[in-house]
Amino acid sequence: MEDNRIRIIEEMMCKLCRAALERETSVSDIVHEALTNSIFFQETGVNFFDVINSIEKNLNETEYFITNVDLYNYAVFVKSPLRYVHRPELKYEIKITQNDHAVGGRMSVSLRSQDLNTAKCFSAFLSLWIDLETTYFSARPGERIEYITDIGYFSRKMYMPADHKDSRVIGAAISDYVRVYDELFKYYYYHPNDGRREIEKIYRSYVQNGKLKI
Repeated sequence: MEDNRIRIIEEMMCKLCRAALERETSVSDIVHEALTNSIFFQETGVNFFDVINSIEKNLNETEYFITNVDLYNYAVFVKSPLRYVHRPELKYEIKITQNDHAVGGRMSVSLRSQDLNTAKCFSAFLSLWIDLETTYFSARPGERIEYITDIGYFSRKMYMPADHKDSRVIGAAISDYVRVYDELFKYYYYHPNDGRREIEKIYRSYVQNGKLKI
């Protein structure tokens, strides 16, 4: 019995060492992360892997998204091409984290384009998008949405309601946000003459239909 225990411990240590090497981190960090996530699951019922799998499944239903999952880092990477001679694309990164006893994370969007007009369109849309969220969306009582913006870059903290215990519901909510953002930017990009009024109308309808919860 003692020999079996030693063998199991040695096998576990080998796996931990391989995982640490692959992730370029320490064994203690991996163990700490695993214990933290286990406690978080026991307290909330939310499994990060299920959230990631739900995001991947939902986004894969959109034919023009190209998704790639990094389960080690609880991240999903998405490419969304634009129809244009310079072949620009949007690249999304979604990272899931825990925030106290709630699930949160961050969505980042990068524009890959050498075209100046496309970059200007992206910047103008960011200003419009933030204005719309400020007007129609409330993250949490008394808390402002946290943004980071730069040329060709947008990053937003995601807020999950504390009463969401279903991992699939959380994953679907994050997926909805990405899809709506992508859809409205492309509408703005392909219909520059429609302006703010039409975009605001579409955005407001998604809020009313419960598609923007985070």
